[in-house]
Amino acid sequence: MIKVVATLKRKPGTTLEAFSRYYFEKHAPLARRVIPPEVAAGIRRYVQNHAIRLGRGESEPAFDCLTEIGFDDLAALERWRIWYESPEGKILRDDEENFMDVNARIIVVTEERVPPRGGG
Repeated sequence: MIKVVATLKRKPGTTLEAFSRYYFEKHAPLARRVIPPEVAAGIRRYVQNHAIRLGRGESEPAFDCLTEIGFDDLAALERWRIWYESPEGKILRDDEENFMDVNARIIVVTEERVPPRGGG
């Protein structure tokens, strides 16, 4: 599987809780509504991995969320990229400004490899 893995940081002045709530409850449903069916068909997996605070919760996480979007293949990723960068994808890009620091985002395109289980 081809994945886009993105580390996200919340917009300055936004709490971790508000960031997480907006991303999960508002942005993800918006994406489901606006991504065209022919683009969505190539998306195999979409996961938001939200940071949690441990212990007393006094330290800031390096990132607030690690997002994974899995695609069937490079062609599906390219269809998504073309749509995302198009005028039609602007609605999603504009919404990102509501909760994340888009300049702090780091994106890596990866190929998922799962090692075999067992002794070697």
